[in-house]
Amino acid sequence: MATPVFSSERPAKVLAIMPHQDDFEFNVAGTFAQLRMRYGDAVELKVIVTSKGATGHHEMEPDALFPRRMEEAARSAALIGASVECLLQLDGTHVDAQVLVTRNLLGGLWNAIRGFGAHYVFAPPLVSDPMAAVHVDHEETARAVRLVGFQLGVAKAYPRLSTTAEDLGYRPPLIVLCDDGYNAEAVYDVANSIGDTYPTKMEMAKCHVSQVFEWLPFSRGESPPSIGEFELGFRARHTRANERFGLDDEAPREFFRISNWGRRPAAGDIEWLFAN
Repeated sequence: MATPVFSSERPAKVLAIMPHQDDFEFNVAGTFAQLRMRYGDAVELKVIVTSKGATGHHEMEPDALFPRRMEEAARSAALIGASVECLLQLDGTHVDAQVLVTRNLLGGLWNAIRGFGAHYVFAPPLVSDPMAAVHVDHEETARAVRLVGFQLGVAKAYPRLSTTAEDLGYRPPLIVLCDDGYNAEAVYDVANSIGDTYPTKMEMAKCHVSQVFEWLPFSRGESPPSIGEFELGFRARHTRANERFGLDDEAPREFFRISNWGRRPAAGDIEWLFAN
């Protein structure tokens, strides 16, 4: 089976499903920026976060933090012409925090993927090492994508929240798993060099002020970094990932595994998705 031919009239739809608003930038933004650079209007890019991310701050209350985080995510996504939204569950609610797999969550995810008509879905990995650290939102988001993968091709698996042209006759997407520096496992199928879009990825990450300049330093017991300090630390993160995967240079890369959670990969998928 060959990879479909996409055009501005029939764009390829590529979706990232992440637990929080800034996980996209850390894990896959460079590759999404390459897709925009290579294909222009022949690709439609979207990010869905499975939680409001509303407890990720040491000073702000959840009701104030959620709109701020979504505004930061929207500014970041706009740099590559992507859209972003927080997942609606079957009952029309968002997950405040602590993502957990329920029918409510799975039904919302099923609707979101089918409603967008995603050809490719990027998601967090499931942790295989029982000694690895896990973040409940990351792990349960990965588990939800895995569990809903087969059901994406079942037209009546859940009540439809809307009916779109993409939803009719929908076939499951190829589901690609991102590297997760939190659990830091060291298995990959694709190491994609993102040197050409690394500056864009950096600027996207900097949009998340509430996280990278406030909450994350506080959570590590550190002072807020300057812009220059953040840039050095962000680049060091990529170097550490190279070392973890046995690569001895400092070229920025993003690492992926190709799952069988949706459809199996077809001829041309890898070459279409990954520039380098």
